[in-house]
Amino acid sequence: MIRRRQQRGSVAAFMVLAIGGALLATAYALDTSRMTNGAGQLKRATDAAAMAVGNERLLNAEQPLEQLQALAQGYVLNNLGMDSSLGQRISHDAIRLSHETDDQQRDRYRVEVAFTAEPELLGGDAEEIRVHSTVEVVARATEIAVVIPNTGTEDDAEMAALRRLFKRFSRNLLGERTDSRQRIWISLVPYSQAVNVSDTDMALTRRRIMNWATPAAISPVELTSLYRTGKLSNLADARHPNFRSPLKLLCLNRGLHLGENYDWDQPPSGRFTRIYYRADIPSNNIGSDYPTHAITWIGPNPDFGQASGTNDSRDLIADRGCPKAALLPLTNDLDKIDTRLDEMRKAFNVNYAIALGWAGHALSPRMRGSNGWRDDELPLDFAEGDGAERNAKIIVMLANTTGDWVDSDAYNAPAVGENVDGAEQAGEGGRAAATRRIQLLCESFRNRNLKLHFIGVRPGEPDDFGRQLFDQVIGTPLRTCSSGTGSMTFADASNFREGETQIQSLLADITEQIKHEYYARLVE
Repeated sequence: MIRRRQQRGSVAAFMVLAIGGALLATAYALDTSRMTNGAGQLKRATDAAAMAVGNERLLNAEQPLEQLQALAQGYVLNNLGMDSSLGQRISHDAIRLSHETDDQQRDRYRVEVAFTAEPELLGGDAEEIRVHSTVEVVARATEIAVVIPNTGTEDDAEMAALRRLFKRFSRNLLGERTDSRQRIWISLVPYSQAVNVSDTDMALTRRRIMNWATPAAISPVELTSLYRTGKLSNLADARHPNFRSPLKLLCLNRGLHLGENYDWDQPPSGRFTRIYYRADIPSNNIGSDYPTHAITWIGPNPDFGQASGTNDSRDLIADRGCPKAALLPLTNDLDKIDTRLDEMRKAFNVNYAIALGWAGHALSPRMRGSNGWRDDELPLDFAEGDGAERNAKIIVMLANTTGDWVDSDAYNAPAVGENVDGAEQAGEGGRAAATRRIQLLCESFRNRNLKLHFIGVRPGEPDDFGRQLFDQVIGTPLRTCSSGTGSMTFADASNFREGETQIQSLLADITEQIKHEYYARLVE
């Protein structure tokens, strides 16, 4: 009996120890779980804070670190969930935001929180826990010049396809509800033989002519006999057929000699040596979207560029080589983009280099301000030197490459009656000059860190004249523009309507590449 009572006492003591151990284990598990859950909740809070900082940095590159610090603190404290005790242990001072830039000019923001975890059930030493999240931000201000053909080969169905493609492209880049703080802008550059750079206000268009053009361009000598009639005083005269309602056509150019590359990266004032006009019979505008308004006079043939010569009846008509839709300077306003796309109509022949030259002007900081595109901020400075990764300037160009017309017409002459491209030879010599001109233009783009994405349409792999002509004269030098991070692709189609689905896919690929200039993502 004594032995049995001793055994019962031993069992009771063991049970007390076992229960105590279980309680200790449970307390340890609860403390550990609480600390783990707290760290996990805090990690979710720092993730949210880091992404908020990254997105704010995308929208406003000038935001000081102190303001971003306050934003991070607010996001951490407001994302701690239902654990009130965790919030009580974290002060504003415990939340730190730091910033660094890596060797590829990518910004990284690190949100770190330190808090003291104390075992509430077991007691013991407090433990400091640090939780952090890091967001990588590539916030290059991105400017895109979209170069769109408005030539004689684009009928109504083609134009409708082009409008759909680039309305979708703009929305994919800007979103449906554009934030005015977003650092991405689009310019539209409709092109035919030249690019229309008129302003929406006719008075401002005339002021642009007087500011940009040389006196010889405003009053070309070959039209002297017309001025004497009193029917037109100069090429800025509102009576010019280019300015008769509903038209607002201003096509002009500069730097057309080989090696000048259109002087696209130079200020505009007093630099433009050629204002385009068309001396032609009115019937040549019949059937086009250009009215047949004409000014008729007796004088020498203007095509020779001389004030004297054999007198005959002459006509000044609206210039079909100048697109009806004007260049739209950089904007992130979708309504403005849609309106300008809706204004596009087919024009006449094609000139790739003049189109590219004006794409350069659309992105050139020398066109900033009242003397240029009338915007005090845009275009931004070139990305050069240490800031070469800070700004992105991109040209997206679409072209139908199946035709037999390449950049060797009179639109490339610095003045009426002068040799095309300053070259002495016609024919193959003119093609060689056109190739060299594109090559030099592309080299000037690369020197300024401009990128080109080119999409052409052509059916299959035909060995036809148009395909060969484009490849030989334009294709090879264009690869200089599109090398590196640019691209040069083709849709297997004879026109834009037929190739719309393919082009949409190619534009989607380009959109994704452009978006790599502009993103925020968690990396830790």
